[in-house]
Amino acid sequence: MDAVTVARRVIGGLLFVTGAVWLGQGLDLIQGSSMTGSTFWAVVGAACIVAGLGLLSWPWRQPDERARGDV
Repeated sequence: MDAVTVARRVIGGLLFVTGAVWLGQGLDLIQGSSMTGSTFWAVVGAACIVAGLGLLSWPWRQPDERARGDV
């Protein structure tokens, strides 16, 4: 596994977790912040979740180098 794939997975995972927290705060599911109940943070959180899932799925969609004959 190359460094770019690892970086995509780490960044994707962080985006997903951060987005889930922001979505929870925006939807008033997580209390105790100025972000609680704010529609803005619900939308930003949902966007981060989508971006994180995109980055997490991207490495597995890349064609195998051995299958292409680049080895």
